[in-house]
Amino acid sequence: MSDMTTMTAATIGGALIFGMALGLLGRLKLAVAQSAPVGDGTFRRWLMVLNITLVPLMLLSGVLIDTYGARAMLVAGSVILAMALVGLSRSRITQNAECRIKDKTSFTFCIGGATALGTASIVLMPYAFYPVALAAGLSYSTAALNLGFVFIALGALLTPVLTDILLEKIARRRTLALLALLALAPAFLGVLPDREHWQMVEPRGHPSALLAVPACWLAALVLFFYVPLEASIGLWTFSLLAERGQEERAATGLLSGFWVAFVASRLMAALAQLAFSFPRFLWERTLIVVLPLMAAVLLGNWVGAGQRGRPRGGLILLGLLLGPVLPTLLSLAFHVVPGEKGTAFGLMFAFGSVGSMVLAPFLSLRLPIVLALLVAASALVLGLIMS
Repeated sequence: MSDMTTMTAATIGGALIFGMALGLLGRLKLAVAQSAPVGDGTFRRWLMVLNITLVPLMLLSGVLIDTYGARAMLVAGSVILAMALVGLSRSRITQNAECRIKDKTSFTFCIGGATALGTASIVLMPYAFYPVALAAGLSYSTAALNLGFVFIALGALLTPVLTDILLEKIARRRTLALLALLALAPAFLGVLPDREHWQMVEPRGHPSALLAVPACWLAALVLFFYVPLEASIGLWTFSLLAERGQEERAATGLLSGFWVAFVASRLMAALAQLAFSFPRFLWERTLIVVLPLMAAVLLGNWVGAGQRGRPRGGLILLGLLLGPVLPTLLSLAFHVVPGEKGTAFGLMFAFGSVGSMVLAPFLSLRLPIVLALLVAASALVLGLIMS
């Protein structure tokens, strides 16, 4: 990052807190899964309700960003998330088979605040990390988004560890209250004066203009296949390893290695782009087409290897292959619709959530292979129409 500004600090803070919210949501999903009896549909119904809630919130957040500006939504999302966490700290959460949250209003606002905060942070990333290069007419958006998603991942990965430590020392209510205080950091940074840089992201989009951009719809189709692919890796890996006699502890370690490689690959992609200055469109098309195709080959090799094939080192390689796909795809879409980044992001991730809902019931050992091939094929079409 060549020029640390208030906007840069606010974007990093927003990405970390958004990751933190994802980490908390992951812990809650785990609680639901553990409390649901075997064969019960509670967990799947819970995920479906969550996705149904996310779709309109993502679309709304994107439209509001293009209408009122990413700065305003960054501050609003931060404040809403903090207030919702305080509300959750005062609500009662039961750990029975239903795993109910009594205060559903606070939970909904928690998701809404996190969605607004995350969407605003991602829209800000191309401007926040390399503002000097941007002012000079250079584009580092692919590197910026890959770097920015590293901060989101760090927030998601560190939150379970942080909450475990805090829950051992203090009560749940105080833990959530402390996290709410941390959630206010992006709002504080967002209201600090930095006119020179914030003016680069003043609202100038026309959300309805996206309806006439085929490339944006194609990018959304890529996300329709990619999001369930990424989400299915954990369950797919455990199923494959269990089928082939791998111990649960070893399987958990391998999956952790996958996520570490997944995050590291995004950082490596950003550094490689900066170090070698690859031609932008060639670099982006290579990442979003070739990497999913290689992942499909790798997955197919495991399935075809029968009882001998255990994805050990190959699981690390899979993480390296899939990590840069999402940020790079967003960079390509943001280039197509420079004035409607918020709506583009909302549309793409709404499609991703719908993909998770539609394809989740069909999860099998071969579904990730099919999804990886579909990601590569749809990304190839996207790259061709943007030639």
